[in-house]
Amino acid sequence: MTVRFPITAEIGGDLVGMVLAELRLCKVERRETVVLFTDTRTNPNYVSAFLAAGKELAGSIFEVKISFLPNSGAKSIELAPILRVLKSADFVVDLSTGSTLYIYGEGLTEVLAGGTRVLQVKAVEDQLRRCFPTEAVRQRTAKGAEWLERASEIRLTSKAGSNLTMRKKGRKGLTQLGISDEKGRWDSWPSGFLYCAPEEETANGTLVLDVGDLLVMLGRYVSEPIRIEVANGKIESLDGGVDAVLLKERLEQANDPEAYIISHIGWGTDHRARWSEIAQRGTEDGAREVRSTYGNIQIAFGANFRLGGKNKTMAHEDLILRRAKFELDGQTIVDDGRIIPEELR
Repeated sequence: MTVRFPITAEIGGDLVGMVLAELRLCKVERRETVVLFTDTRTNPNYVSAFLAAGKELAGSIFEVKISFLPNSGAKSIELAPILRVLKSADFVVDLSTGSTLYIYGEGLTEVLAGGTRVLQVKAVEDQLRRCFPTEAVRQRTAKGAEWLERASEIRLTSKAGSNLTMRKKGRKGLTQLGISDEKGRWDSWPSGFLYCAPEEETANGTLVLDVGDLLVMLGRYVSEPIRIEVANGKIESLDGGVDAVLLKERLEQANDPEAYIISHIGWGTDHRARWSEIAQRGTEDGAREVRSTYGNIQIAFGANFRLGGKNKTMAHEDLILRRAKFELDGQTIVDDGRIIPEELR
């Protein structure tokens, strides 16, 4: 992992105003306790900025720092004492670079269950500024989630050959919009997209990732089409060139049949987000912004139990289509990178 930040101690001062505005959006108040959760690879400028801004709003703010834990390292130390501290807070800012508060991990689930709000902040400064939460993106995302929640059937098609249908009756429409302002809410700054966990076994058809689409976890824009056949919610076959080979290997590495089961589906809502960020910065720094690009269609396989689904695997694979069509109950919502209903634009 490459840690990129200025080495001067004073740079944190440049961030305080923006961080203060973000904390206000998250409704941090004087009666509250705020914990900054960090590790040994956390950007220290972010820590200083959040400490300075947080003391203007919160009754108490302090940092909890642990050693860096990679995805496989959470079991190497006892996390219970750390989680007790995080659960005691009203608001946690997750500035860590490891996996302790992984969105599908038991640690985060435990913290949120007590009503603690959690805001993940892992993006670089220019992304935080460019995609700072606005009311326009917030309303667009929330309204889209309402439409998604009301719908019963989803269909994804494309000129490349995708034709995938699924049902979602009773499953919630969820949002990520870069603000954690309600009890038990997790969000990531910056974000602008919405999604739901479909009824897993109802997903059937063909998913084709075309040239220029994105394998998020692999940090690769597709160079040759990938054809994925889905039956009863599970990937049955996966064919194509080198990108298909790599995707297949990632799924196999999970060594878990639930890694092949559909997780969630939705679309991006932030007109300021840049599709090229992974190409410029790599997966670690670019993925959050790319997920938010306006009019993309995101579909994932693997974990979804925190979204109202059934899959409890730790594996998760995000795939994003740039030029596909997304329909709800026969009505076109997204087509070729454009959001169609005026109410959702």
